[in-house]
Amino acid sequence: MRKWFWGFLFIAFGFVCSIAAERNPRTERISGSAGDVLEDDPVGRLKVYVYELPSKYNKKILQKDPRCLSHMFAAEIYMHRFLLSSPVRTLNPEEADWFYTPIYATCDLTPTGLPLPFKSPRMVRSAIQLISSSWPYWNRSEGADHFFVVPHDFGACFHYQEEKAIERGILPILQRATLVQTFGQRNHVCLNEGSITIPPYAPPQKMQARQIPLDTPRSIFVYFRGLFYDVNNDPEGGYYARLIVDPH
Repeated sequence: MRKWFWGFLFIAFGFVCSIAAERNPRTERISGSAGDVLEDDPVGRLKVYVYELPSKYNKKILQKDPRCLSHMFAAEIYMHRFLLSSPVRTLNPEEADWFYTPIYATCDLTPTGLPLPFKSPRMVRSAIQLISSSWPYWNRSEGADHFFVVPHDFGACFHYQEEKAIERGILPILQRATLVQTFGQRNHVCLNEGSITIPPYAPPQKMQARQIPLDTPRSIFVYFRGLFYDVNNDPEGGYYARLIVDPH
């Protein structure tokens, strides 16, 4: 059931990301209400509660630097937007199966657009301190039924240099939570058992530039070769794939 839920969630999330970015790539508005996308609830009684955090953890950070909307780590923003208007969202935390804490931890960019992860641990600790003191749900399981989107290079190790990331390890306070990340290398200290690995965000205009014409005969509906290439962030190509798709 858990795998089925996450499969549905991220397939739907992927479509929403593409549509949202294509229609309004510069928007800063964040809003949503439960159940306004589909009349039927396709996941039965599975529900996600989205914490309402002060805007300093998300909206204000994005207002400061809208470049985060098209950055390769923008999944943290679009996941938030998707869940706010998703049929899996519940406004009643007592019936929730999962809890989501919307923190834009990678939306701290240098003038050249590179993300700095050094403020991320402080932001995460601060947000968890807030939700654990305001709601009872974190403390009852130490976050085991909570998930966080941590799409930086080495996920919740919060460093862009692998040696430093390994030395730091996953932020201890996140050890029991489910981590949604773009890092998928097995047997690595920055990948928790039970983590959910997704591809990095790619702006729709980049995807459309590589589309196969609609009238091209095809026998395969979807194909991902396991490579994410961004010339600005990855001049040699292939580095950011990090086993996002395991051929085995």
